[in-house]
Amino acid sequence: MDAWFDPIMDFAGSPWAYLIVFLAALLDAMLPILPSESALIACGVFATAGGFSPNLFLLIVAGALGAFLGDNITYAIGRWAEPFANKHMLNGERGQRARKRAERWLAERGGVMIVVGRYIPGGRTAVALVAGMVEYPVARFRAFTAIAALAWATYGVLLGFWGGSAFKDNPLMGIAAGLATAAAITVLIEVVRRVVTARNRRRRKAADTRPGGGDTREDAESSVS
Repeated sequence: MDAWFDPIMDFAGSPWAYLIVFLAALLDAMLPILPSESALIACGVFATAGGFSPNLFLLIVAGALGAFLGDNITYAIGRWAEPFANKHMLNGERGQRARKRAERWLAERGGVMIVVGRYIPGGRTAVALVAGMVEYPVARFRAFTAIAALAWATYGVLLGFWGGSAFKDNPLMGIAAGLATAAAITVLIEVVRRVVTARNRRRRKAADTRPGGGDTREDAESSVS
């Protein structure tokens, strides 16, 4: 390994690496521009280059804990901002329809939205904020967030470990391979999400064109509170 890479490996094997992974995952829930997933992948690559140092298990724990706390802080921000949102954003008829729609979606598929949203840039932030604003049950939110955070952290670290194993003599290529694979998976998830959303929209439109379809949907929306 080149001498210039040795200081990086020393840092990756120190407790600072776990702290950075934790903080990146924590703050990324509120500031999606932070490269938390990149930090997980890079440290996973360094684990192979450094002979399993940093520790894979500790990396997963640090990433999952940071993601879990960050999502719950974002949820709390949504709860705190609820009065403002109700007064300035959701006070009209259109705003109330949007709130009921969000409540219905979270009631029907909240777990899927929380878990899948963690893999979509900005998705984790949007879902957590909206869940807080519509008072999605906090116990259920924490349960799904714990599952999502652990799955996401494991995915990121193991993706980096795979990249490092595939390019043992070139850690930078391992990082590039891990990031490229993560980007491809993110695009795939987004494509599937858009296809499913478009299909559901067509179904709702078809239901609205049937006799009594509009009343049925309004009754369903008004029943969610």
